[in-house]
Amino acid sequence: MKSSARSDPSPEVFTGTMLLHAFQGFERQLFDGYHARGEEGLRPKHGAVIANIEPEGTRPSVLAARAGMTRPAMGELIDELEAAGYVERIADPEDRRAKLVKPTAKTLRRQRLARQVNAQIEAEYRKHLGDREYQTLRRALAALVALTGTGAEVAQPPVKA
Repeated sequence: MKSSARSDPSPEVFTGTMLLHAFQGFERQLFDGYHARGEEGLRPKHGAVIANIEPEGTRPSVLAARAGMTRPAMGELIDELEAAGYVERIADPEDRRAKLVKPTAKTLRRQRLARQVNAQIEAEYRKHLGDREYQTLRRALAALVALTGTGAEVAQPPVKA
């Protein structure tokens, strides 16, 4: 992780701009971590499914809501991931007319890898900021999510062991 030369931003720099750049830096680290572990093939957009799918399957409408996307856009991602062998569509056992998107073993491995890489990034953040500032950052981000989000943004499905 690079150390920022400037930790006190100009008041003209919007918070959203800083959040965007922080996220982009996080995303680069995440994908660098995947590549370093030999995992290729997915793009950041696929995280909308990979990060939100449950091991027993999830309805496309739920995936779209969790990712904050339209259903048609989610459908395109599901099509791409199905073609690449990351998900399969199955009948919903609670409503045979409905479909679930179920992760394959390939997706479950990717989810476990994502947790490992995320844990490494979190450890770097904590080391760089120190425990107190790290916890302050997390509380501040949670407050912003609560202010502007639906609540689905902070709920991550469990990963099947």
